[in-house]
Amino acid sequence: MNEQQTDLLQQEDHMSGMQHTQMTVTALTQPYSSIVRLRAKVVTEHLELWSLPNLAIRIDVEQQQNGRPISRIYTVRHFDQNTQEVEVDLVLHGSESPAMKWLHRIEVGSTIALTGPRVHVNPRWDAQKKCIILADDTALPAVYAMLQQWPEHAQAEIFIATAEPDLLNELPQLSSVNYHLVQPEAAQQKLFEAFKQIEQPAQVTLWAACDRLQARQIREYSLKQLKLEKEDVRVFGYWKAGVSSSVIDDARVEHYSKLVEQGNGLKEFDDLDVQI
Repeated sequence: MNEQQTDLLQQEDHMSGMQHTQMTVTALTQPYSSIVRLRAKVVTEHLELWSLPNLAIRIDVEQQQNGRPISRIYTVRHFDQNTQEVEVDLVLHGSESPAMKWLHRIEVGSTIALTGPRVHVNPRWDAQKKCIILADDTALPAVYAMLQQWPEHAQAEIFIATAEPDLLNELPQLSSVNYHLVQPEAAQQKLFEAFKQIEQPAQVTLWAACDRLQARQIREYSLKQLKLEKEDVRVFGYWKAGVSSSVIDDARVEHYSKLVEQGNGLKEFDDLDVQI
C-alpha cells in the first residue's frame, strides 16, 4: 500500500464515522477447540454506535517500521453497554500468520489499537418474506450478533457449515428461527450445495457469509437462477482459501482507489467485485 492509498483510507468517505481508538483485554477464554474468545474494554464516547448489530472492527495485529500496521477485520459478537466491553471470537488455524502471532502475544491487560466500528450489512427483514442465512465458522459471530436483536416478525432458516456442531448451542433459541447443520465433513465445500437443495419459499431474502468462492456462487445462483431481487441478496466473502488476509486487503484498497478516481466511493464498493 502506497502513501497516497494510506491517506485515502483516512478520508471521510472511507472512515464514515469510524474512529481510531483502543481497547484493553479483560478476558481470554477458549470455549471451543477452534475458538479463542477475547473480551476487552473499549475507549469510546459513542456507545450508541457500538450497540448496533453486526459491527466490524479492524484490529492492528503487527506494527511495521515503515507504513500502515498489518491489521485484521473481526466482527463484534457482543457489546456490553454497562461495562463498555466487546466480545470477539477469533478462529484458530495452524499457520503462523500475523493474526495468530498476535493472538499468542496478547494477554489480560494488553492494549490493542483498532479502527471502528463499521456497521456491516444485515439481512433485509421483511414480514412477508422468509430469511435464509448461510454461514460458516467465520460468520458465526455476525449471526449471533444479528440474532441478539432479531425482529419478532422475521422468520428465518439458518444453515451453519462448521466442523464443530457444538457452536450452534450458543445461538439464541427463537421461535421464528430454525437452525440447520451442514455436515462437518462437508463444511469446507458444501454450503453452496446445501443452499441449492433448499425448498425455496415463494418470498425469500438471503444473507450469506463464507469463503469468497462460494459467496460468488451463491450470489450468482440467487440472482440468475432464483431470480431474487438484488436488494434481497446480501452475500459476503470473508476469506479465500490459500490467500492471506493481507493480500485481500491490498486488493480491496486498490479497487477502492480506482472507484474514487472515477468519482465514486464507498457507497459503490462491492467486495465481491474485487478480483483476488
